[in-house]
Amino acid sequence: MELLQLRYFFDSSKNESFAKTAQKYMVPPSSVSASVKHLEQELGCRLFDRTGNRIILNENGKKFQQSVCRIFDELDRAVDALNPEKDEREVKMLVRTTRNRITAYIIELKSKYPNLKLVAEFDVEKPDLAGYDIIISSLDERLDDRSKFCLFSQPMCIQASAHNPLCGRRLTMSSLCNQPFISLGSRSTTHKILIDACHRAGFTPNITVLCNDTGCYQLCLDNNLGIGIGYDGAQSGNIVKLDVTDFDERQDVYVFYRSADMSRNLSRIIEFFKSKAV
Repeated sequence: MELLQLRYFFDSSKNESFAKTAQKYMVPPSSVSASVKHLEQELGCRLFDRTGNRIILNENGKKFQQSVCRIFDELDRAVDALNPEKDEREVKMLVRTTRNRITAYIIELKSKYPNLKLVAEFDVEKPDLAGYDIIISSLDERLDDRSKFCLFSQPMCIQASAHNPLCGRRLTMSSLCNQPFISLGSRSTTHKILIDACHRAGFTPNITVLCNDTGCYQLCLDNNLGIGIGYDGAQSGNIVKLDVTDFDERQDVYVFYRSADMSRNLSRIIEFFKSKAV
């Protein structure tokens, strides 16, 4: 059993793709596939179920993945202990979208690298982006000078209080033209998605509440001050998804970073987020 075999398996287990792993290590997909198959022979069990051109991590693979993850974490700590020249440079990160999900990632990142110097700022309205090493946002023309990769893509929905009379009805966007809307941040991607969807339906939304705080936004929705736009499947409490048949919008979230000046800390953070990319 070789370290490279474990690397090939671990990366392939995260994205369930030999091709993506091969692209990362700049080798043919057949090399990754053969290496993992040899590992399976050594272990005496299959780690992936293979269906056509797809691979799916099975129960054996999931158990082995957890063990390998601990091995690599311990190996990283061992390398750090032997390295006399620690990277002390602070990494500044600006988060402009999906706060809860990104916060969970940051907690996991800090747990994995407790000494990592990272300052994370959550602000959808920030106009000056030049001072940040990492920006997590949707596509933005002002970030063309940076490298980027898609972290995830999530469906959006129109949502409202469970007490709103629109609940339980089949709706269209045009039928919402006279409704009061609540929007989160005039510079936010969700606000832009809402405006564009309404314009395509032939009207300009009546924004009665515009706020830059998710707590305020949810409180306004909760108390039936209007309807809004949110992430499909993320509803909680008194907030529900409305059945708007012609609303089919998604938000693509990207990690932007300066690849020309990759410190060790920055490189670790980027590799961590790439491991989370869907």
